Amino acid sequence: MNALTTPRQVVWLDRHRRWLLLGLLLLLHLGLTQGIDNLLGRTLLVAHIGLFLLWQPFVRAELRLNPIHFAIVFALVAAAIIWLNWGILIIWVMFIAGIIGGKVFFFGNRVSKVFYLMALAYLVTLLLVFILPQVIPHQQSQNELFTVLARYALPLLLLIMAVLPVGAESERRGEVIDLIYSIFVFLVLAVLVLGSMAFMLVPQLGYIESLLTALAGCALLLFLFSWMWNPLAGFSGLSAVFSRYLLSIGLPFERWMHSLAEHAQRDTHPEKFLASICTDLVNRLPWIIGGKWQAHQQQGEFGVRKGQSSEFRHGALCITLFSRHALSPSMIWHFTLVVQVIGEFYDAKLSARQLSQMAYLQAIHETGARLTHDVKNLLQSLNMLCFAVESEKDEAQFSPQFQALLRRQLPVISERLRQSLSKLQKPESDRRASEPALAWWNMKRLSHADLGILFETKGDLNGVDLPVDIFTNIIENLLQNSLYKRRSHPQLKIEATLALADVQSGQAMLTVCDDGAAIPESVVDQLFSAPVPSENGYGIGLYQAARQAESAGYRLELVSNRPGSVCLRLIPAQLE
Repeated sequence: MNALTTPRQVVWLDRHRRWLLLGLLLLLHLGLTQGIDNLLGRTLLVAHIGLFLLWQPFVRAELRLNPIHFAIVFALVAAAIIWLNWGILIIWVMFIAGIIGGKVFFFGNRVSKVFYLMALAYLVTLLLVFILPQVIPHQQSQNELFTVLARYALPLLLLIMAVLPVGAESERRGEVIDLIYSIFVFLVLAVLVLGSMAFMLVPQLGYIESLLTALAGCALLLFLFSWMWNPLAGFSGLSAVFSRYLLSIGLPFERWMHSLAEHAQRDTHPEKFLASICTDLVNRLPWIIGGKWQAHQQQGEFGVRKGQSSEFRHGALCITLFSRHALSPSMIWHFTLVVQVIGEFYDAKLSARQLSQMAYLQAIHETGARLTHDVKNLLQSLNMLCFAVESEKDEAQFSPQFQALLRRQLPVISERLRQSLSKLQKPESDRRASEPALAWWNMKRLSHADLGILFETKGDLNGVDLPVDIFTNIIENLLQNSLYKRRSHPQLKIEATLALADVQSGQAMLTVCDDGAAIPESVVDQLFSAPVPSENGYGIGLYQAARQAESAGYRLELVSNRPGSVCLRLIPAQLE
């Protein structure tokens, strides 16, 4: 079948929908004034139904009709024209008024809202002053008055609507009909019509008296209902009860959201999370029978893949859902939100996995950096031994001093190699080892006895333990930097001091000073916060040492930086 309208006509209809409404109201008015028993009147009503089919907001105007649809529409229109009577017209006018009543509150433009309110007022007035009196045969005198009012006063309302400055409307982009408002308007009109007839039949009142009584009764009931819905006397009304009822009935989406939270906590793997939560869509949402998902290079299926398919995307995630029937616009909106929530959880799990991988790589990097410094320190000790070997004149018989040096240094080198290997196997296990401060300090003093470094202690260090690996790495790094400076200044004095930092906590602090040149100001700002390119030892070593100290609850700081007094200190982080 050909389309009802061409695309160009559809665009025109979308931009001039108020003229369609005016046209169908005008044809309804002319058809009713001509009389439903008149051939011209019925012909005008057929044209009125045609305009209504183009204006109605439920089915798109560009819909293509197959033979079955065309036959059904033709049969309904023919039946309505053949058996047309005033009772059917009453229901028809109330139906159109209900549609307009469900649309009028969605217009933000004040003039557009006035236009549709006037259309609603026209239909209600036409119903009460012209159509309803036709079913009351014993009110002929009043019918003549109402007929004159309908013929000459109501067209003025249509004329005012036609000249209102309402701009072009493209309602199809967001066509919304509030079903509750529509039903409410329809039921109010039904109560008004039936109430008027009831007051005429039971108390035998006149039509005007019955109509006014019904209007007063409806107004009173609406006032009482609005007050009960949201009272101002300090207690909750029907709105609170109704809201609690809606929030406590356990909707499928609510149960699925609880399941989503459980899956998010249980499944840490992104793809496993997607597979489980998509499978749960079939189990908990009755509208879905199956689907498939795809994210990056991963994909999966769930349920039965048949029926109507709908595709939803959020970033790299694409979920195709299959349902027995085509999803309504509201359901599509709901599932769009569902896929967005799933996509956000999926992206969060991807980010968590990437952060975990980055943390693992960072741990490997830091371990490698510490091992590099350990190897550098060991190499320095080996170079010192090699220098001592070369200085021995009689290679067949080593001097007692050289033998003592070997006895001191070889166990230290062996122990450092063992610690380095243990770090490589268990990077985090070395940070918790502790040792008595005095024993560790005496060992360091003996191992550096031939380097001209002054070792001192301050305070009572008996019973004080310290993290041996942290202090060993940092003192080796600081002393190595000072020894690098001594190469260019042989008379450089180096002092290392271990002192009691806090009596209550029993923690120690380490200070290394030399009387060499001050550290450049350009280096000081980034000395502990980033790697600094330098040839005299103030590079990545101090950055790694500061990071290691921070991880153990200590702080590495520059105490003094002036020519003749350069001091760096390792102190507990909680102390000033």
